[in-house]
Amino acid sequence: MQIDKRYIVHGFSPAFFSACFFAVMASCIKAASSELPAIQLVFLRSLVGLIIIIPFILPYGVSYMKTSIFHMHVFRGLISISAMTCLYFAISNIGLSEATLLNAASPLFIALLAVPILNERINTRVLFILIIGFVGVIFILKPGTSMFTFAAIIGLCSGFFIACAKILIRYMARTEPVIRTVFYFSVFSTFYSGLAMFWFWQTPTTFDLLIMILAGVCATCGQTLLTYAFTNNEASTVSPFTYVTVLIATLFGWVGWNEIPDIGSGIGAILIIGSCLFLTLQGKLPSAWKMKKDL
Repeated sequence: MQIDKRYIVHGFSPAFFSACFFAVMASCIKAASSELPAIQLVFLRSLVGLIIIIPFILPYGVSYMKTSIFHMHVFRGLISISAMTCLYFAISNIGLSEATLLNAASPLFIALLAVPILNERINTRVLFILIIGFVGVIFILKPGTSMFTFAAIIGLCSGFFIACAKILIRYMARTEPVIRTVFYFSVFSTFYSGLAMFWFWQTPTTFDLLIMILAGVCATCGQTLLTYAFTNNEASTVSPFTYVTVLIATLFGWVGWNEIPDIGSGIGAILIIGSCLFLTLQGKLPSAWKMKKDL
């Protein structure tokens, strides 16, 4: 079978390297989390992202920033910062593999939220796949055992908030170009997390500052590459690369922090990834997933 070179250039390569950037970002968060609270990590990452995006937005002029759905950008920023805070808190307190996997479970929530929000129906087969996916979540959370933690629940919340943000972006994408959406996301995530700094600020060390600059750069590069990949390819060919992030983060967690997932987490990972891939590759995931991803 001959592989289209255009897919390698416009699909495979951007999506793969995007996954690598996000895995490095997660590792940076893990490294800095021993000294700084999660909300400050969000602020530093957001501030770096805003600084990077400003030079790209300036040539468009002030008029380009005018929007008729400003309130949706405000709300989207609140949802997205909630997702980042939950993810960073989970990374700080549980394994990298578990945190990134719970975050990557967002397609399961999208399928559920599509029923009341998008009025989409779920057939019996999709319902069965969703049940399998959430059984995998239970294997990760391990309720009823000593390994069941508040941080794991927060990690799952990050997946829920990301699902909400993606559905919101789907509506916004009808009128908003990607660069404007990313700009307002950077502005409001910096603003919201910046307000929290009146209570949570801790002076970072030089190492923490450098590691968070790297995290912000990697997050912005990952965003850009993934948005490019989604813009030029079907979601079904790009979405599976989300789980490359999980695999690389698991490797980093093992090498850097001696984190080795147990059998239960391994089973949960197989069930979650398998369910999400089935929903995506078979075209059974609600249309909210098929959009330009820029979270």
